[in-house]
Formats: sequence, C-alpha cells, structure tokens
Amino acid sequence: MKTKTLLLIFLVFFSWKNAGGQDPQFSQFYAAPLYMGPSFAGSANMGRLILNYRDQWPKLSGRFLTYAVSYDQFIPSINSGAGIMILHDNSGGGKLTTTRAGLNYSYRIQASRNLFIQPGLQMYYYQRKIDFDKLTFSDQYFGETILPVSRETAPEMHNGHADFTTSLLVFTDMFWIGASFDHLMRLNTTISEDLNYLPVRISLYGGVRIDLYENILSREEQNITLAFNFKNQADISQLDLGAYYFRAPFRVGLWYRGIPAVSSATHNDAFIISAGLVHNQLSFSYSYDITVSNLITSTGGAHEIVIMYNFNAPDIGSLRNRVGAVPCPSF
Repeated sequence: MKTKTLLLIFLVFFSWKNAGGQDPQFSQFYAAPLYMGPSFAGSANMGRLILNYRDQWPKLSGRFLTYAVSYDQFIPSINSGAGIMILHDNSGGGKLTTTRAGLNYSYRIQASRNLFIQPGLQMYYYQRKIDFDKLTFSDQYFGETILPVSRETAPEMHNGHADFTTSLLVFTDMFWIGASFDHLMRLNTTISEDLNYLPVRISLYGGVRIDLYENILSREEQNITLAFNFKNQADISQLDLGAYYFRAPFRVGLWYRGIPAVSSATHNDAFIISAGLVHNQLSFSYSYDITVSNLITSTGGAHEIVIMYNFNAPDIGSLRNRVGAVPCPSF
C-alpha cells in the first residue's frame, strides 16, 4: 500500500511540474471527435451527443478517471459545423484534476463533387488543480502510523488559462486524413517556458473505409475501416494502428498502441479490443486496453465506455448518401 501511495504522489507531481506532461487520452479516440480536432465539428452531418468514460489503471489504489461530454451539429445554410465539449480528468483519486471546456467551429469547403476540406478552430478554458490535503509525504510515515500533518509547503493549488486548437481535415466518402495542433498558447514566446502551459500536441490521423455487400439487392451496410492516429507531445511519440469491422447493428475493433514511430519511442503499450451495438439513433461501445508493457501486472489495463445519440439519423440498417460526411467510424 505504501509503495502504491508513493507511486501516486510521484505521478501527480510529475504531471503537475514536469514540462513533459501530457493530455489525457481515449482508446476510442474517434468516439471523442471534438477532442481529436475541431474540424470534426459537424462531421456526421447531423446533431450528435456523445458521453465518454475511461477508467485507467484500476489496480492502483488511486483512480485515474476521465469523463467527457460533447455535442456538435452541422449547419448546412452556412456550410459550418459547431460544437461544445467539456472534459474532466481525475488522476490519483482526485489528487490532480484537469478540466477543459471549449467551443468548436469548422467550415466545409467542397473542392470537387466528392472531395471536402474542413478547417477548424477550438477555443477553450483549461484548468489544473492539486488537492494537497490528499497527498501523503515521507515525514508523515511513523512506523505503521501515518501522521495527519506534513511539514511540506503547499504549492500553488490551481491554475487556469485560455487556450486554442486548430485542425485541418480532408475527406471523401471513402477516406479521410487530417492534422490537429493543440495548446497553441505555448507557442507564445512570452509564456513558452511557463510549466503551467502544456507542450503543443500534434496529431496526424487518417483512414479508409471499405464497403462490403453480401446481398447487393438488400444493400445492407457492412464495411471494414483501417485507420491510424499518430501523436507527438513533449518529445514523446505514439502511433495507434487498427481496424474496425461493422455489420449492422454490431461493430468490433482491434488496435495496437505504442508502435515506435521514431527512434526515441521504443516502448510498447497495449492491445485494444472493442465491441459496440448500434440501434436506431443510439449506439453503445466498450473497449479494454490489454497492457503489453512492463506494467502488465501492475495497472489492470483500462476500461472505456461510449454512449452516442445521433439526432435525425437515417436508418442504420441500410446504406445512406454519405456525401459530405466523414467516413471514420462512429466508435
């Protein structure tokens, strides 16, 4: 128990003070589209409400929980998408919390009959906070007894600031490719060394959807999606590769996270398996991270749940006109 407590203290302060801190992440990242990039606002051509929940490293004594809720809508009259997203990350049983709330906007440019370019911008408020009363320090350990008070001086308890994300998405009804740049305030030379501002996060992502038909007359929706997601933040790189298979109303997926993308990224992280069900306008999905690194016996992997509701969605069981909708998987 003492070892796990010390590990949590280290993780909290490393995240708080180290310039190499990173953002929370989702295994089902395409089910958190506004967190991927503001260009995904309105990308489904309908109103979309999404709830995300992630429980990471459940074997540790402190919980690492991430919640998100988002809504986005395409507005055809002005060729634009708009959305709102709120994310809350609770690390180490509440010892360190992160909250961000932002507005998203995208503009759709039709370059040809079936090729679209969609730049986007997100403006958000970002806050991190330490609950110093939940931390335990070495001077509090007295044999088997933990003293209630420490002589350690409490650091600044919280900080908050405005920040920005920009992105660009290019897509047809069969493939998509895009890039996002988050924490743009860090590019300001006057605050570039301020540790309260996380390093810029660069994301490159894309994929292709391959439609399959067992019965050409029924036109039953069935497809395979191949995709990737590369991220770089604070000299740490990560590449996710995977595939989904969908046959209404079921979807299954298999991903691998942590394939070395550059020479400095030599670790392997996890296999991710997912399964989901789509019923009319409502979809539900679950995924589990199977850790393959040296932490395989220590963390318990990660559980993730997504609930999505599409407003004014067409029938899921038949193919629809996808022109203008990004073909990446719903979850």
